[in-house]
Amino acid sequence: MKLDIDFVRAQFDQLNDDPDFVFASNAGGSYVSNQVNRVMEHYNHHTRVQPYSRFTPSAQAGAAMDRAHSGWAQALNIAQSELTVGPSTSMNTYVMAQAIGDRWKPGDEIIVTNQDHEANSGVWRRKAQEKGVTIRQWEVDPDSGLLSLDALLPLLRDNTRWVFFTHCSNVVGTINPVAEITKTIKAGSNARVFVDAVAYAPHHIFDLKALGVDGYAFSLYKVFGPHQSLLYVNSAIHGELTSQAHYFNSGNPAKDFNPAGPQHAQVAACAGVLDYFDDLYQHHFGATEKSRNAQLQDIHQLILQHENALGAPILDFLQHRGDVRLIGKVHTRDNDRAPTIAFKPLQQSSKALAHKLQDAGIGTENGNFYAHRLVGDLGIDTEDGVVRLSLVHYSNQHDVERILAALDNALG
Repeated sequence: MKLDIDFVRAQFDQLNDDPDFVFASNAGGSYVSNQVNRVMEHYNHHTRVQPYSRFTPSAQAGAAMDRAHSGWAQALNIAQSELTVGPSTSMNTYVMAQAIGDRWKPGDEIIVTNQDHEANSGVWRRKAQEKGVTIRQWEVDPDSGLLSLDALLPLLRDNTRWVFFTHCSNVVGTINPVAEITKTIKAGSNARVFVDAVAYAPHHIFDLKALGVDGYAFSLYKVFGPHQSLLYVNSAIHGELTSQAHYFNSGNPAKDFNPAGPQHAQVAACAGVLDYFDDLYQHHFGATEKSRNAQLQDIHQLILQHENALGAPILDFLQHRGDVRLIGKVHTRDNDRAPTIAFKPLQQSSKALAHKLQDAGIGTENGNFYAHRLVGDLGIDTEDGVVRLSLVHYSNQHDVERILAALDNALG
């Protein structure tokens, strides 16, 4: 069975706005599915009041928010008390740095990488510096940008408290084996594990219990939804963390890690992403008794096959050119390469090439994409950065053909 790309694209009205435009900046924020827009519109038209009172619109508003919370807990295979919905992953990690780092003390150590988006790097580094905690950096390979377990093992010590890394870099594009890494960390230390999945979740919603991680976050506005972020914190470690809620809400897992009031309509609209996945499953597989997470794993197999076919020809084209430096793995054969493809042109600036592609109707960009440390450590100018082409499963082969033609012309 193959992904029905015509059905998929019919769920995103924005794809029809300009047939001559190819959107290739999905890693910065995806298009929003029609299902999400319908939930948002209904909420704003009919239930835009303070939720959770007994009168009808308020009760309906609360129910809409609860549907999102319970649905995403099922999708991620976690307890509802382990899920926090916040405004962005950068904000969620900032809050978690206060919750996690409050109890750090001199002599403790943490491990961070130079592969991450700054949202999963800077907050932990700043808190560690504030508390007098040693920071050890898990270094990428300076040529490929990849992480290896061999480079991690010497960093683990008895006083390692947390390890922070990414499921998939928003520049390197290669998927890190989170379950294997986490198992290795926990076998060699007492450290906790926090994973940023912002660049991975658009391609696969994982079973978080199967990963074994203690914390996990990603942004739904990059997963076809509203501008919200989902944060998982394993209930087993809640007692180790400092609540960030008002004192009278302390101990309430729904509020401990979200000190701000929820954005009601946006939270409700998070359920629309699941409505989209439900429709996608029903169209391809029909009715089922499977769990929501199991359905997402079935969908992933279709998406993986489709996205591999999107990324392979672009990677192959760039790999065989002598005038670009391709970052990350150069093929999709191992099923661990997202179609987030970054490269550095060697005979012109990234900005100049990006402008040529934009003029050809390709929606792409250049820069460091908030992976400032990574780009700099790869020996690339952090201001000009790399050119990034990022596709998702609603992209099609026509998009790929347009990108290849534009690249061939722009590179010369």
